Amino acid sequence: MTAPVLSSRILEKPLDVLWGLGADLAIFFITLWWGTLCLVLMVISRRGWPADVLGPIWARWIVAACGMQVEVEGLEKIDRTGSYVLISNHLSNFDIFVILAALPLTIRFVAKKELLRVPIFGQALAWSNHIVIDRSDSEEAIARINAHVAHVAEHGGESFCILFFAEGTRSPDGKVHPFKKGGVSLAIRTSLPIVPMSVSGTSKFLPKGRAIIHPRGRVRIVLDRPIDTKSCRLEERDALNERVRAIVTNNYIEEY
Repeated sequence: MTAPVLSSRILEKPLDVLWGLGADLAIFFITLWWGTLCLVLMVISRRGWPADVLGPIWARWIVAACGMQVEVEGLEKIDRTGSYVLISNHLSNFDIFVILAALPLTIRFVAKKELLRVPIFGQALAWSNHIVIDRSDSEEAIARINAHVAHVAEHGGESFCILFFAEGTRSPDGKVHPFKKGGVSLAIRTSLPIVPMSVSGTSKFLPKGRAIIHPRGRVRIVLDRPIDTKSCRLEERDALNERVRAIVTNNYIEEY
């Protein structure tokens, strides 16, 4: 944030600026506390459950510190005992916080294998239940996901939702941009239903180029009806990708 913009905000809304600075500090210390606790429990247990349990708590604390009011629509359209691929637009780093905080679902992220080399984080990622893929051998990741889905179906256990931000990066202007096909391709190859998800309102909390959080505001998450992929062929992924993007765009409110 430039000095003139900061000075203008201090004069116009001094309490919001103080709250924003406090929120910045709160996010740091909240992440330090819950992240350290999560790492310690993962080292002790050698399992990924601490991230599943503590992740939503960490996110709810951040959402509260920033004064976010999150509204969720469409949860009644999905079976919470089933597994899905969530395909969403991407506005802000705050998308992850509000999704983890507001959705009563076990969220899985897809991470590239190279991240396993990062000190401390890489080991935690290896112990976690998130999906680590080797981009040169995607068949292994597909096989792992299919095996997990089959195990849940046959023996019970915790279902999960694989989250894809289909644009590949945060939107620079608040609009929904073209979707990459990775999420749709994975859904077809694993026969998991796709849930189109629209996130509105997160970009205003930390606009691009600013370091101080702009607190208070509403966020809207819309989950649309699941799209079955069992009868879809990989050759149909382009049309399916455009169908998902059209649904996400239709449920998205740019000025929210």
